[in-house]
Amino acid sequence: MAMSDFRRNKLIYVFKAFFDVDNSGAIDQQDFRLAAERICRVHGWSVNEGKGAQVLQRLLDVWEALKRADSDNDGSVDQKEWCAMWEAYAKGETDYQEWQDKYRDFYFSIMDTSGEGTIELDEFAAVNRRNDVSDNDCSEAFKLMSKDNSVVVNSSTFAQLWNEFFTSDDPSSSGNYIYGKLQF
Repeated sequence: MAMSDFRRNKLIYVFKAFFDVDNSGAIDQQDFRLAAERICRVHGWSVNEGKGAQVLQRLLDVWEALKRADSDNDGSVDQKEWCAMWEAYAKGETDYQEWQDKYRDFYFSIMDTSGEGTIELDEFAAVNRRNDVSDNDCSEAFKLMSKDNSVVVNSSTFAQLWNEFFTSDDPSSSGNYIYGKLQF
């Protein structure tokens, strides 16, 4: 079965909102450096030391694993390569598992700013709020993904939600809300 427009829209959203930081239409190492700077700004960290330097290193590690998706070897991952990689993931192929695990764990860690091993609404909103995702969107998305706060969003739960986001064609899946966006 071919990838649905719904899932493709989710994947392209993540590609554009979180990875193609310079809006070039492709992801490369510089995008990861810019993303680290943006994350550090949100949290008030310096990218040159402490937690900020860790963020930069983790993102560069993610890039090192992700660049295997660069099927035409041009030094970047375009939208077609990005979607092909996630389609392979949805089919159970493990070629890109390393980068996906690193990115998932990294994303969880930047939301879990308290270090308690769970994500709370305020932490979730601080990372996911952007021009197209409001505080109200984040609140509603968190409510939907945590099943009205009846599910604690720990790393195990987040891994399940993550898998749903990247593999599900079902618009009602709880995992669709991990980035705070309500519609794709």
